[in-house]
Amino acid sequence: MIYGYARVSTRDQSTDMKVSRLAEAGIPKERIFMDVISGATEDRPQLNSLLSLFNKEDVLTEEVDMSDRSSRVSYLLMSVIAQNERETINERIRSGIDHAQKYGTKTGRPIGRPKASSAKVQHALDLLASGKSYRHASSIASVSLATLVRRVQAMQQKNQFTRQTSIFEALKQEAP
Repeated sequence: MIYGYARVSTRDQSTDMKVSRLAEAGIPKERIFMDVISGATEDRPQLNSLLSLFNKEDVLTEEVDMSDRSSRVSYLLMSVIAQNERETINERIRSGIDHAQKYGTKTGRPIGRPKASSAKVQHALDLLASGKSYRHASSIASVSLATLVRRVQAMQQKNQFTRQTSIFEALKQEAP
């Protein structure tokens, strides 16, 4: 008797492609077991149901013959190695997240992103003070617009930033 098993990790994924490939291999749909569960989860209800149907003489498509002891041991060893690799990957991910949080960055963002140099920011501030636009100053000084805006806002709160205006801009601001 031939059985099949299809698993996907999340509900956003579909087993349709896997089921159709199993059906193409000659497995009736009523003998295909499906789980929507993470691969890291050890308890997979449908896989457990499928495995309970196996006998000593049954073989898997991965050409692992479960009929003798050495094949079963090989299969179990491969499973243990795969589980160990999965846990190692998870530990590395957790370690990376902890490291990122320790240094104040959010997950997924590069750690130690280069900060704009003080000279570049000062150059952009000088350009702004001389009447240039934020975009023009950030472009000329090679400083991000967001960095420039944050720096100006911080300086304005401390009354450390004044912008030179032309006589025409001053008159426009005073006009009713």
